[in-house]
Order: sequence, then structure tokens, then C-alpha cells
Amino acid sequence: MKNTYFKSVKVALSCALVASMCLAFPTMTKAASVRNVPVKKEISADVTGDGKMDKILVKTIIGKDDCVSRVKITVNNKLAYSKSYANQGINSVNAKYARMTNKNEFVQLMAIGDNDCINVNKIYRYDNKSKKFVCVSKLDDTACEIVSAKKNSLTLKHADQPAETGWLNWTMDYRVSNNKLVLSDTTTSTVKSIIGNDRNDYYSKLFKKNTFVTAKKVNLYNGSKVACKVPSGKKVVLKKLTLSNGKIYLEFQYGKKAGWLSVNNENYNYRSPYFKSVSNRLVG
Repeated sequence: MKNTYFKSVKVALSCALVASMCLAFPTMTKAASVRNVPVKKEISADVTGDGKMDKILVKTIIGKDDCVSRVKITVNNKLAYSKSYANQGINSVNAKYARMTNKNEFVQLMAIGDNDCINVNKIYRYDNKSKKFVCVSKLDDTACEIVSAKKNSLTLKHADQPAETGWLNWTMDYRVSNNKLVLSDTTTSTVKSIIGNDRNDYYSKLFKKNTFVTAKKVNLYNGSKVACKVPSGKKVVLKKLTLSNGKIYLEFQYGKKAGWLSVNNENYNYRSPYFKSVSNRLVG
């Protein structure tokens, strides 16, 4: 009697599980998602926007110099992308698949060179008329990989090493406009200082809190006007980042006041840094 009861429970649970999976599957196919695409290994994902799974295969061809000479992508065993990477010093290629909705699917290709630098970074969308992948990227040079997807946008990780602050990373959302990925907003509060991650000294602890100590008097601006003057030896907190026409601007808070600094300036004087313990942490 007892065994019969447990068998009945198991059968009921199994049926309920199968039913719930069947009900959930249509929703799952439409959900936003991001995943890695292994090179030379076929995956199933919808890139044609019809709600059905397609067979996607990313291939790399290695040249005589042991570098990647060409990249190809097939969709349902038909060539949908082919591009020469010869003489570009590409050591490997990383690929990602992202879906915003069931009709907004993308493939990102990142070609990696020496020192793990991203030499080529493009995002593609499958064109049902030409049966080819077309580039939809309109990315700043700081943009790296797709990290998440939402209903109508993709979130990309960014990174850069301004001489004024050292390495920073942040995320930004992109939406589709005229078949191109464009920034949803040019300002973000996700910016983080990462130059203190490999040490555990006094300044590293400050950097991990987005806190910098001025090495000289630093003016923070609101447009062309000085918002506040920060004396040497004072702490300021990095709050926001803005991308504008290829330039990076950072907002710092000093007490109750705040203002902006442009970074990556060509005339920046390394011998007279803005902030303490930054110059000795710069790479390269």
C-alpha cells in the first residue's frame, strides 16, 4: 500500500513537471538571453526571428602564421558570413549569441590579438532577404562584450584606461535604431575603478570605493564653468561617466558639490597627475 502511494506520487509529479515544461517552453523561446557560442561546435538558437531553432556554426581557419586567417558562420548549413582576418594578428575569436525578443537576435564576434586585446569587435544580425549576417554595430572603442539582454536592449560591458584615473569599467544599454545598435543613454552610474583590485594597500582600498585623492588642485566643471575647486590632498568620489563624441567625461563628488572632468586628454601631464597613486598603476 505504501509503495503504491509513492509510485502514484512520483507519476503525478512527473506529469506535472512535463506539463509545466510544455507550458513554459513558448515563453522561454521569447525570453531575452545571452550565451557564449563555442567555435567549431554547432549550437541551436533562433537567428532568423521565426521562433524556431536554427543550427549555427562559427568556424575559424588558421593561416600559416598560426593566426586566424578567416572566420565563417553557417546557418542551417548555409554560409551566412565569411570575412578575412589575415595579417591582423588575431590569435582567437570569441562569439556570443544574444536575444532581446523573439525577433531581435544578434551574434557578436570578438577577435582577440596579443595581450588579450580585442582587435575586432562587431555585432551582427541575420538578414532574412540576403540570408547573410549584416553588421549593426555602432559601438564606442571602449565597448567589450554583451553581458545581458532585456526586452528591447542589450547591455554591453565597457572598459578603458585613462591616464588621469587608471582602469575603469562600466556597462551601457543599446537599442536598435535604423538597424543599428545605438546607446540608449550616454550617461551611466555603473562606472567602477578597478586599478586597486590587485593590491591591498591604502589607495587600493580607496579605489575599490571609487574614491580618489587629489595630487594637486583640481577644477571640476559644469559645462565650461568651474563647478568647484578641489584642493590638493582631498578625497573625491567617482559617481558617473558620460560618452560624448568619442570623449569620456567623469563626474566626481567633493563634499556636497559635484563636477566633471574630461579624461584621455592628449596634453595630460603625467609628471603632474590629478590623483595620487594612479600613474604607477598604469599598464603599458
